[in-house]
Amino acid sequence: MRPSPLFRLTERSNPRASDGRGGCWLSPTGFGLDPVGLSHPGLVAVATADVIGSSRYGARDRRQLDQVLRRAFREVEHRYPKAVHTRMTFRITAGDEFQWVMSDVSQTFDALMYLRAVVAGAELVPVPRFRASIGVGDIVVSKRDSPYEEDGSAFARSRLGLQAVTKGRGPLRWTKLITGASESDAAADAVLCLADYMMQGWTTRQWEAIRWSLLDFKREEIARKLDVAHQNVTKRLHAAGWLHFQVAADFLRQLLEDTAHLQTGAELGRTRRRVQER
Repeated sequence: MRPSPLFRLTERSNPRASDGRGGCWLSPTGFGLDPVGLSHPGLVAVATADVIGSSRYGARDRRQLDQVLRRAFREVEHRYPKAVHTRMTFRITAGDEFQWVMSDVSQTFDALMYLRAVVAGAELVPVPRFRASIGVGDIVVSKRDSPYEEDGSAFARSRLGLQAVTKGRGPLRWTKLITGASESDAAADAVLCLADYMMQGWTTRQWEAIRWSLLDFKREEIARKLDVAHQNVTKRLHAAGWLHFQVAADFLRQLLEDTAHLQTGAELGRTRRRVQER
């Protein structure tokens, strides 16, 4: 039986590795596509999220949480320039839910993790946590001020994923990814199940170190940001299992990039066939 290309190992350099070395890592689709960080016209990733246990916050803390999330998203826009398609908006009928759209599909999980890291540093009790679902697909109604006024398969998949992590049985889940490709989605779900388990155990101090590690800051640079010894940064990241989590993040980034290439290629093929049939 021929092995599935979904789990093929490929040799390539990892531009995000903190030590600058290349390595053998898992290519989600096996097609050997290098991440280029480019947006794909008509293809987006929609992130829909809701705050866990929002009812535990009083009116004053809820207002502060709203401000924290908005400031954190502005930070995401600053750190991931030109990657955001539609800015974050809260759902009017559900004040603890929010959504945004990414034009650079490959950076969606990174942006989500960075948002989580920034929010985790807020001075709120309990520390804010949120579930999130990423849906990849087309956008047929766009250029609106709110993502809730836009539409397309990416929105439907994102909504479906959030419902799954909110109401699903089994391990406590924080994150879901749906691309519409069953093999890729199954692989992503297995990786995210373990990644969610790791995240749920991170302390605020660990999140602080991870925030800057997500941007590839070196340990010494992070230490200066946090005003601690670089050995303390190393201890925090080691306790969080950061190097192991980084493998999962690299896998998901590549899966998203490959998905963008494949879906865009498929759409171009359909367009050519329609032109030829005319």
